[in-house]
Amino acid sequence: MTDLIKAADALAEEERMERIARTICAEKNAVYGEPPCWKVDGPWPNPDCGDCTCHDLAKAVLSDLNAYRQARENADGVKVKPLVWECEGGWRWKGTPPDGFFASVAKWVWQAPKGGFKHAGTKELFATLEEAKAAAQADYEARIKAALEG
Repeated sequence: MTDLIKAADALAEEERMERIARTICAEKNAVYGEPPCWKVDGPWPNPDCGDCTCHDLAKAVLSDLNAYRQARENADGVKVKPLVWECEGGWRWKGTPPDGFFASVAKWVWQAPKGGFKHAGTKELFATLEEAKAAAQADYEARIKAALEG
């Protein structure tokens, strides 16, 4: 069964690369007002095409996409330490990273003038302080994970 799954994955990857190559071809030729090579009668890729790099570009795009997906999967297992919350001035809360991290990545939460709570990084209004803190924590974690290299 494993060989069958591997063969199916390889076929799906090949089809994905083909779709990407055709899209690249269409976009490149559209710049010159010409139809894409694959819409011209004959084999694909078209041997008469003056720029036969579509498949190479598609392979590079697919390789980068796969690397990105792998990095995202690896980052999902990473645990980010929670922010430490403290009230400042009785009206806003500052969530700072644990000791050893830069305070410049602190997240701010405050009570909105017309009710509810907001946090820096979004215009969304949250019903409770805890919801706003949770959203700020999620935003903080997403930014940390996005900066990780796979």
